[in-house]
Amino acid sequence: MFKSLAFITAALTATSVPAFADSVGITAGEAIPFQSAARSIGGTSQLNLGFDVSLNRVPVIPIRPALMFDYAGGSANGGSLNDYGAGLGARLTTPFYAGAAAFIYNVNAKFGAGNVSNSTTGAGAQIFVGEKIVPLPGGAGIGAQITYRTLPVVNGVNPSGLSFALRGSF
Repeated sequence: MFKSLAFITAALTATSVPAFADSVGITAGEAIPFQSAARSIGGTSQLNLGFDVSLNRVPVIPIRPALMFDYAGGSANGGSLNDYGAGLGARLTTPFYAGAAAFIYNVNAKFGAGNVSNSTTGAGAQIFVGEKIVPLPGGAGIGAQITYRTLPVVNGVNPSGLSFALRGSF
């Protein structure tokens, strides 16, 4: 019985060694808000940057929790829309991965007429999928990631939408 338990433990440990072994991740791409009011002041596509630092890996399953940071911003028609967030998330550590995160965001909307600026802070979330497409030595790599971002609404402007990004893991 102990031999079979040791074999199962060894098999689980071997399969949980992350194929996407990253302790730091950097994403860069474009965020596309769904709402026309958000696109009107922030642009149809906005710069989206992300940074995540992995916490301890769960030893028996291929999941890596992380401290995550997110930024998106753009401007159009004399206005601008910027959001900053920090949160906790988790991702599978397989080459094709999925994950989710809960954030606290600050969203600032500046309207062109009279430069009226409104901001709010509130809860947001991300759900993402991606795949490592270029493996690098030591488990690092470059991948493509699609993220659904839900953010707080500021003065009727909802910056939630999709993000398409490249992700470097180191």
